Amino acid sequence: MYPSFPKCHPDNSKLRLYYDNWYRGLPVQQHALGPQIENYLETTQRVLQHTINQQCRTFVFRLDLRFPQAMPVGPIHADNACLSRFFYALRKELDAAGTKYHSEIRYLWCREQDTSDKPHYHLLLLLNYDAFRSLGSFSPSFDGGYDQNNLYHRCVRAWSWAIGWPLDDMAGRVHVATNHLTREPCVYCLHRDDTATFAAVFYVASYLCKAYSKLVAKGYRCFDGSRR
Repeated sequence: MYPSFPKCHPDNSKLRLYYDNWYRGLPVQQHALGPQIENYLETTQRVLQHTINQQCRTFVFRLDLRFPQAMPVGPIHADNACLSRFFYALRKELDAAGTKYHSEIRYLWCREQDTSDKPHYHLLLLLNYDAFRSLGSFSPSFDGGYDQNNLYHRCVRAWSWAIGWPLDDMAGRVHVATNHLTREPCVYCLHRDDTATFAAVFYVASYLCKAYSKLVAKGYRCFDGSRR
């Protein structure tokens, strides 16, 4: 995809390409079909560092958000407004959980599209571990919906609302990513002084930073991170 190892993305010269397996002493998950984008690695490190500066323990997990195959291509796929709606709905869900401790929603996300007629999103979510420390069951309820009060069901409900799709047809639309080496779910408790877990989380998050399958310079963002 990038045979001459250019320094900048061919569709946006402000995006710097990165080919090394380490970034500022942290491991990087390079992709076989192209390099990372250094700007995104910078944002990833900033968000993670800011998060551990703000709280002692962080619950970290990776989600993939997908549109139903049966959904016709339409205006909802032309921008990232659905992702804003997802975060809005997730905020409502977390507030409704009534936990003793409050949790900000800190995040990294990217938008990608390869062979599908619709994009998909990869997310890294970072919550206060004192408020949330488990995703709960990934299985639907007995009626096929997702009406339980665990965190995973709350994420499914938020995405269902964001894209206007029936809750009883959301199976497979919200996927908890797995580590490609261990096949375990990408779920972590990140302590402020735990450099090993920080490196592991950065490695998982760096998957979002790859240049491959990002449609750059199309009038919408392909990557972003929280600022609070």
